[in-house]
Amino acid sequence: MRKGRRLLKTINQNKPFLAIFSVFLSLLLVVGSTYSWITYSDEKINPSMTNTKKLSATIDEVFTPNLQWIPGTTTEMKLSVKNNGQIPAIVRISLYEFLGQFEQDMTDGTGNGSLKTVSKSSGSDIKMEDVATWTKGSTYKLASGKYYIASKIYKADKNNSNTAYVYDGNRLTEELNYLTIQFNSTAIYDVNNKPATGVRHYWYYSEGYFYYSEVLQPKEQTKQLIQSVTVDKMLPNKYKSSLYQLIPVMDAHDITKSLLADWELTSNSYVGTMYREKVR
Repeated sequence: MRKGRRLLKTINQNKPFLAIFSVFLSLLLVVGSTYSWITYSDEKINPSMTNTKKLSATIDEVFTPNLQWIPGTTTEMKLSVKNNGQIPAIVRISLYEFLGQFEQDMTDGTGNGSLKTVSKSSGSDIKMEDVATWTKGSTYKLASGKYYIASKIYKADKNNSNTAYVYDGNRLTEELNYLTIQFNSTAIYDVNNKPATGVRHYWYYSEGYFYYSEVLQPKEQTKQLIQSVTVDKMLPNKYKSSLYQLIPVMDAHDITKSLLADWELTSNSYVGTMYREKVR
């Protein structure tokens, strides 16, 4: 990081709708199957040392839990960003997914729809809210005192945008294809669908990030990025009791020209051009 600049990273786990939550689902053919859903956000603020007023922005999320979410149904999850600071800000978001599966009971030779349980911990239990503990072979403690064993773990890297969700692209692991994130498609553009001249207040996706087109003045809010999440109605039994996290990571920057270098935006790129006249 260049001299004279600093990076503040906070994890919002205390805000309403940003706290840990679980959604219990049941498969049509397997009674009592449980799928756990969690979300929280990381926020990274890039302030200029010359500013004396506070630069701050926050993810604003509205989540409507459905405690008996049958595959094929949709759960509301509205996500936008608000400038809650004292100076103008430019923001972007990247999305990171995490998925953990557990061993099936194969006593019948094919898998009977139940999960294998053991009586002892592996010594490194999975904590649902902490993806750092999600490792293959680790155990997950149940209310009964028994444990599931993690058979497969997929974890994105929040420090590597190459592992972020790819808009209108392929998921980084096929298992995530059973989960559909519904975006606010009328307000999102990319290289294959650029906005017409004069269009404002939109998100532009490029290389792992959703960039907001406008400078946010204090108290202003972006348009929604995400509207809901759906589980495929054909979700196979092997995903029973799987753990899933969707973590939005937000960066906010002041409107100094250093934004272009800090975010590694080339002057001839669409995003660089979009911001060129907005920074000073």
